[in-house]
Amino acid sequence: MNICPYCHTGRLRRRDMVYVQWHGDALLVVDRMPAIICDVCGEKAYDEQAVEHLQQLLWASASGQLSSSSSRLA
Repeated sequence: MNICPYCHTGRLRRRDMVYVQWHGDALLVVDRMPAIICDVCGEKAYDEQAVEHLQQLLWASASGQLSSSSSRLA
């Protein structure tokens, strides 16, 4: 396990978290978004690939190109 770069004490652990962010004027809530969390200070970072995939889905949805197979993320 990696040591937390913020508190330099805790260990980073993979967990699924709720991802909440405003997308335009709509509140986006994604359950079970992969993240890395410090077990001491609670600092978290969402998995970069998961965030990238979510952004691709949002852009596809905004342009009307969302396929049924990619809508299974949420």
